[in-house]
Amino acid sequence: MSVSIEFQIAGLIYIVILTFAFFKKVKWDSLPNRLYKLLLLITFLVLAFDIASVISINHRDEYPLLNDILSKGYLIAMLLYIYAIDSYAVATTMNKGIPVYRRKIKEGVIIFLGVVVLVIIGLICANTLYYSGYGRQIFSYGLPSDLIYVFSTFSVAFVLFVMMLNFKHVPLSKLLSILSFCFMEGTIAFVQMFNRELLLVSFGCAVTLFIMYFTVENPDAQTISRLSHANKRARELLKFYSTSTLSRKSMDSLEKTNSFFQEACVLSLDVVDFARFSNRMGIERFSKYLSSFYDRIDGAAETFNIEKLKIVGSSYMAVAGIPEENRSSASELIHFAMEILNMLKKSNDSNGMNLQVRIGIASGPFVANLVGTQNFVFNAWSSAMSFAERLQQSAQANSIHVSEDVFLQLKDLYKFEEVPEAEYEGLGRQKTYTFEWGGV
Repeated sequence: MSVSIEFQIAGLIYIVILTFAFFKKVKWDSLPNRLYKLLLLITFLVLAFDIASVISINHRDEYPLLNDILSKGYLIAMLLYIYAIDSYAVATTMNKGIPVYRRKIKEGVIIFLGVVVLVIIGLICANTLYYSGYGRQIFSYGLPSDLIYVFSTFSVAFVLFVMMLNFKHVPLSKLLSILSFCFMEGTIAFVQMFNRELLLVSFGCAVTLFIMYFTVENPDAQTISRLSHANKRARELLKFYSTSTLSRKSMDSLEKTNSFFQEACVLSLDVVDFARFSNRMGIERFSKYLSSFYDRIDGAAETFNIEKLKIVGSSYMAVAGIPEENRSSASELIHFAMEILNMLKKSNDSNGMNLQVRIGIASGPFVANLVGTQNFVFNAWSSAMSFAERLQQSAQANSIHVSEDVFLQLKDLYKFEEVPEAEYEGLGRQKTYTFEWGGV
């Protein structure tokens, strides 16, 4: 072959096969997963531009403008690939329990890097790229190339720094896949900096994507992992609901035993003006719409380790902190409530509706048990349930109204506005607060 593009062609074939395999299968949607999809597209462009630019450099005397466009296009695609990897590394550390201020900092870092990338793209376009050699001994050099090497080196250091700060919160499989980028790109960039004619960088991009696929982004592995987690959760709940009496010979001998939790956090949600929407849309159509919305809430509940207690009419009640007691149950429930309001806004925007909800959150001791000996029914008792319901009833539309106990647990993490003290039946006068989240 007259030009050195064997590695690039092999990488392009790998990426085409990988992209076909990835998009063919059902995937669990997440921010890292969406970035991985983008990485597949960008890596394809990197390899395609690399192959085309290697060929065009050998004909740069005949087609100087085309060669310049292809060569700089390759550098820009490479820059976008590195930026996407940086964003992917940050995204893997944004778990569901992360405080809002830390999430904002990480989002700000991604935006800052994006601005840096735009500046570098401008410098690449504005400065001359030089070329050396013909045949298999070709490479480009100059400020545009040097900027890529510098940004690549910075990105390896940046990703290592991010992983070092968050290694306790990042699963080992994700940690290994991201570190593979650091090792692969760092080593190849270093080797090619001193042996520019080797042209290994884009092939290294493809290899990194392969490693990421087989460690964390394989849809089959993700499905198995989610199913395993769901099965484990189901076993925990079954053990929690039925207690050790299941070890006896017959289910008929199951005793009614209580499970007491010192602290659990309860959410109560209701639709504002349910009757008006029901009359306007028709009860059958509106019930289907509401059922679909509650299905999405159930999906979010699974993500945030929230247990649904009941749905009655337009009311939805859920609890955090069971079957395993959790000190961060209030924070999980606040994140769950914010996610509900975000989903509601998206649903309203896409359906042209103005559906509103009220949300109340309270915490306190919680008792749960199984009722019955034939057809078991799960039941729960807690003053927090009735308090959360009353907080919901007095909440503003699309707002989160919380008890003082919840406020005291979260006041150092989030902003709240105090509500005038009021009388609540069976609970006396209570201080309550509205959670300030700046959404709908």
